Amino acid sequence: MAYNLSTLKLKIMLPKSLYFVLVLFCLGCDDQLDKEPDFISENTVFEDEGLTNSYVADLYLNMNFQEIGGFGNVGIGLFAAAGAEHINFANWQYPNLSYSRQYTEVTGPGNLDRWPYFNIRNMNILLRDLPNSVSLEEDFIRTTMAEVRFLRAYEYFEMVKRYGGVPLITTVQDQDDSDEVLFPSRATEKEIYDFIYNELAEILPDLSEVKTGANGRVDRFTALMLQSRAMLYAASIANFGEEQINGIVGVPSASAQDYYKKSYDASKEVIDSQLFQLIDEGDDKAANFASIFLNEGTGNNEIIFAERFEPFIKGHSLDWLANPDGLGLEWNSNFPVLYDFVENFDFIDGRTGSSISREDLTLENEWDVTDFFGNRDPRFVASVFYPETTWKGQKIYFHSSSLVNGEVVNGTGTILTKQNGEEIPATAAARNVRNTALLLRKRLDPTNIATQSENSGQDFYVFRYAETLLNLAEAAYYLGNSGEALTMVNMVRERAGMPLRSEITEDFIRQERQVELAFEEHRFWDLIRWRVATEVLGNVRTKGLVFRYNLDTDMYNITLKNAEGDIRQFGEERYYLPFSQERLAENPNLVQNPGY
Repeated sequence: MAYNLSTLKLKIMLPKSLYFVLVLFCLGCDDQLDKEPDFISENTVFEDEGLTNSYVADLYLNMNFQEIGGFGNVGIGLFAAAGAEHINFANWQYPNLSYSRQYTEVTGPGNLDRWPYFNIRNMNILLRDLPNSVSLEEDFIRTTMAEVRFLRAYEYFEMVKRYGGVPLITTVQDQDDSDEVLFPSRATEKEIYDFIYNELAEILPDLSEVKTGANGRVDRFTALMLQSRAMLYAASIANFGEEQINGIVGVPSASAQDYYKKSYDASKEVIDSQLFQLIDEGDDKAANFASIFLNEGTGNNEIIFAERFEPFIKGHSLDWLANPDGLGLEWNSNFPVLYDFVENFDFIDGRTGSSISREDLTLENEWDVTDFFGNRDPRFVASVFYPETTWKGQKIYFHSSSLVNGEVVNGTGTILTKQNGEEIPATAAARNVRNTALLLRKRLDPTNIATQSENSGQDFYVFRYAETLLNLAEAAYYLGNSGEALTMVNMVRERAGMPLRSEITEDFIRQERQVELAFEEHRFWDLIRWRVATEVLGNVRTKGLVFRYNLDTDMYNITLKNAEGDIRQFGEERYYLPFSQERLAENPNLVQNPGY
């Protein structure tokens, strides 16, 4: 907490990543090891390039660009669950609480919270003290400060999209400061977005034009992408939202066009650099799309900025959690995909994703699973496990029972033989059947045996080139340039192997964004900034599927079931999260958000 006096120190607490550096630094200096073992003076840190880099590395480490918290990293599913893309396997896993809990001043923001003022304080310390260094090169100081100013702007973006205006703290608070400094009031939402834009504009000349973002280090194009995304959010809120409590939440509608233009310009600069491209290799569009998330580093020209992961060093548990049941893994099937979201994926022959009427999903009708699923958008095929998906050399099944000569047969141990000689279980593995009978596939590594947690190393792409094109398309559309918006959307669709659009609409732009960026922590925030979350996420009972396999016809009966125990609620107040009573008590000048 920025204004909690217990965090105000005159010396820097040693970041974890600095301990290893100091061990190397102090080898042979035994007589010095008994001096201040838990603290290190900023005067020492910011006179040594290695220590300064370690300090910055610790700031990166605390950014948490991807949510991976909770037991075994179950928090990977947080924003997909909140945005009704997939849920988590069990309700004890906190991502499911993101939509099932109440949001009040008493309950607070829950796990959707982000209040990183401790990290911002450490950034402010560097930004205050590094310019005073007498040992470090001027170029190093300038680029390091630009990098840290980006990280600080990103933290403010994460807060503004949750809370609207927040206290804007850009200096180091000390315990002797006045109450006005220690307990700052909330800036307006517009002031926070303007701060983000101006910070990024000022640091652009100091950031490298050599691509380093794919390796997890901020460069010029990373900063441009934050401008592109943040200004698009500000424009949307100005366009579709309303100002309340004197602008602390909401953005003036008159600002919408200016913010769209700022987003457009930032996206255009990234595109015009010609340093990035949509990966499009081979005729198998689904395989190509899947490869984007496994071919990491600077050789992948679609990546603009990534959070780097390495198994067991800084690993995560995606493969351990998400692989389907039946592969002999200790944990599996943790992210069931909602059928409501599947309906966003159109078919390659031009049919809409919702062209299959829900009323036709009965035990009287049979479906060819290849047509029902396999002929959808290749991005769906690459992103979701469905019946008879091939994975790690075997087929994955999701049926609860089978029909043989008109009789229902159950049992995972009962093996049936198809007419072509292929064997199939009468009932699929238990965890595949439970919940929605569809599972997350996107970003999974088929070469990872995933025998334990934190042994996955797939990077998280914070910004990738497809988003750049979609950001520009959306901004161009609202600026009145429908032709350019259509071109950008069709570039993304062509790479995916989908029929090109002949016209562009608001709905087409939004649909394209949801299917291209599915499960990448976009949809929840997009629904909020478009102010449609009350419609999409409110008063809805999301659905899963039940499959029954017919051995005689080699087809499936498909029916609907409730995927969640309760009806989802998302009231108008939820466009901003509530502050908890504890947070309000810590700062008497912190005004609560409307509706709480």
